[in-house]
Amino acid sequence: MIENQILVPAADGDMPTYVAMPSVPNKATAVLIYMDGFGPREELYAIARRYATCGYVAVLPHLFYRLGSPTFLPTNLKGRKLQPEQVAANDATTLELVRQDTLALFNFAAKGGLGRKIERWGVVGFCMGGRHAVAAAAESPDYVGAALSVHGGRMVNNNVRLDGSSHLLMPQCLVPVYVACAKDDPSCPPEHQTILSAEAAKTNGLVTVETLDALHGWSFPERWCFDRKASDWIWEKSLSMFEAVH
Repeated sequence: MIENQILVPAADGDMPTYVAMPSVPNKATAVLIYMDGFGPREELYAIARRYATCGYVAVLPHLFYRLGSPTFLPTNLKGRKLQPEQVAANDATTLELVRQDTLALFNFAAKGGLGRKIERWGVVGFCMGGRHAVAAAAESPDYVGAALSVHGGRMVNNNVRLDGSSHLLMPQCLVPVYVACAKDDPSCPPEHQTILSAEAAKTNGLVTVETLDALHGWSFPERWCFDRKASDWIWEKSLSMFEAVH
């Protein structure tokens, strides 16, 4: 396996980006991983490496590069509040800014910047990244062939005039999108999940919303909220969706 930290020329500077790939990639599709609100770290690198073992080029950009590329310690006790600096970084990482960064990454990869020409992507976003995964599917169908939002937060944004809201983008999706919500999730409460399902119903089955019997953050094995069944389901779901991308 080959692992690199590269700089991608992005909208407002060079965006640090982690890349994991097999020595001989055998998938035409690459995997874009949108980080959660804690930033790139070993938990997410491990997910990228896992996709690489399946033949994919896996790419994890640091979406906080405008803020100096900080990372934050994940909360690992039930009920512990997030750091104010982490919340502020999440607030600052708007749909529009990430849209610009995503297009910069796609254009960079299409020109061979990752070592080979890549024009088709599967996208998966965790927590904060969930809303950006939906936005990428809605706004970049020429590049994105499938997307998953995994226990996404702020999927319905009450400050829509300031940042837009990913739920409003769902009817624009022209590719398969799977939105997996968590139970008892303050960042995506039941009333928001109902709104998501209503928007998904407008897409003729392209967008699917499902609530899993697992808690927010279930994807990370070292967390108190880890759920093996839900994690395995998302893994297999992503592989099946990405395999169908052409």
